[in-house]
Amino acid sequence: MCFSATVSYGASAILVVTGIYAVQQARSLGPAYWMMARAPILFGIQQAFEGRVWQMVDAGDAGNAVPYALGFLFFSHFLWLWWIPLSSYLAERRTIRKRLFIGITIFGAVAGAVVYITVLLHPGWLSVVVEGHHIVYDVSSPYRGPIPVGIPPSALYGVIILVPLLFSSHRHIRIFGGLVAASMVLASVLYGYAFVSVWCFFAAVLSLYLVVMLRKLGNKAATG
Repeated sequence: MCFSATVSYGASAILVVTGIYAVQQARSLGPAYWMMARAPILFGIQQAFEGRVWQMVDAGDAGNAVPYALGFLFFSHFLWLWWIPLSSYLAERRTIRKRLFIGITIFGAVAGAVVYITVLLHPGWLSVVVEGHHIVYDVSSPYRGPIPVGIPPSALYGVIILVPLLFSSHRHIRIFGGLVAASMVLASVLYGYAFVSVWCFFAAVLSLYLVVMLRKLGNKAATG
């Protein structure tokens, strides 16, 4: 599989357009789905950042790709760690699950902020290279070490993203969670060296399922 600036920009355009449609669909469903409806648009913006990273790298200007890489990492290392759990929280009806999801949201926001702010304050620690036709975002911190919680950072990332989706009381959200989980496994096994870039692309494409979900919910609400 080969990615490029063209693929990233093409995905961005599709995601933004369909995301606008999803937002329109969500208006009739109330605030519970407003955040979820905006996910495709945000994924589209993230892919636009990566498109610019590709252009810089292809031009042999990897150093100047860092600001755009930081834009991409804002989503992958910060925003999604609380946006996705909070979206599940807002759509959830059961109290116990809502408490679990809001707890994960807070943890994800704090953890993501610590990681992203560290990279933002030390952009020299970030390098952008292409390996096997995929972008690799490498953060080399002199203070980097294992997280003292007995779980690899990538697995912890997966827990924060997946638990609110897979344990939702909404069938369509659980289906989306299953698709995201499968994409994580696929990206990890086949493209582990470029997991961040590849998985975010997979997740962006899969977010189009949310458009289908919101349309079905909107049609159901309209027919009573």
